[in-house]
Amino acid sequence: MKGAALPAAAACVLLGSRAAEKLKERENLLAAWDASLQRMEGAVAFGGAALPQVLGAGDDPRLPELKQLLERMARSPAAPVEKLLDGLSWNPLLTDTEKDALRGCFTALFSPSLSQQGQALAQAKENWRGFLSSCKQIRQKNARLYLSLGWLGGAALFILLC
Repeated sequence: MKGAALPAAAACVLLGSRAAEKLKERENLLAAWDASLQRMEGAVAFGGAALPQVLGAGDDPRLPELKQLLERMARSPAAPVEKLLDGLSWNPLLTDTEKDALRGCFTALFSPSLSQQGQALAQAKENWRGFLSSCKQIRQKNARLYLSLGWLGGAALFILLC
């Protein structure tokens, strides 16, 4: 049993650390979407660009959903937006509410009116800022908790197994 004490304690510490890292990854993902929405809004406001250029302005390697959408648009330019959005592989760190907000934004971007596109992006950005702010608060609160629980659980297991 003594030989298992140190690996078991280390596993607890690693679990707590990994849980804290996941919170940071989620915050970084939401920040990437926020920046992407900002770039897309700029493309609509300043250039009145075509939809592929607007989506391309928001392209980011951390957001494969945008790349998938652009590829689907290139393959089927006349396809309805719902068909293009169906089956996108969303990042598992996004909540259903966040996915729905992005779907709504993308659907509105298919509007022929630049003002509707701009309004959709402004609304999405406003929603996204709320998501990001909430995520930051959760990370700040829970990351320390997960790390502390990992260390505490590791120490407790080490003591119990020794």
